[in-house]
Amino acid sequence: MVVWFALLLLVVLLWTQRIRETYVEISGPGERPSRTAAWLSKIDAASPIGGNDDDYLRVLQSFYDNVWKPLRDSNPTASIKDTEVETFLQSTDAQIPGVDPKAIRKIIVAGFSVEQTMSAAAREEAQVKFKPSQALEPRDGVDQVYNRKESIYTPVDSRLGELPEGIYPQVFQQPEPRREGTYDDKSTSWTSVQFSGLSQ
Repeated sequence: MVVWFALLLLVVLLWTQRIRETYVEISGPGERPSRTAAWLSKIDAASPIGGNDDDYLRVLQSFYDNVWKPLRDSNPTASIKDTEVETFLQSTDAQIPGVDPKAIRKIIVAGFSVEQTMSAAAREEAQVKFKPSQALEPRDGVDQVYNRKESIYTPVDSRLGELPEGIYPQVFQQPEPRREGTYDDKSTSWTSVQFSGLSQ
């Protein structure tokens, strides 16, 4: 009885605590990116192996000082648009050698409140690098292997093969097989439905 009571008490305690991760909206500009565990974890998760954390922090601090802080000073709960993030990524502040723009985009989305203005389908379309062209999709194309133009194949060398043992005659095409392909191993347990062996 005591065990059941302890389990019930534990369930009620966990339900009241609601142990789960939730997004918390912070009013104002918040913490400036620095060498803290939270920001270094975001950088290490998104940046390529061997990237310099200080370079990424410098770009993030530039984003914070020039874009994020002025926006949050004017409106403490505003979210930055993804188009403004793209504009920042094209600026000279984000163009540092060794810093991957895709990684910076992921870190900004993870560390700041970014409003998506494009639909998911539009974002996917923008990421497509390959567009089919008329050369790959011809107007008269058909879904089959391309037909050969020549009617009869004519080999370049039409001589018969001259081998050390002489010239072989044409192979005779036998219309009927010599044996029907059944096998009897002459044992008492053999039946015709067993897996057959090779023809003798």
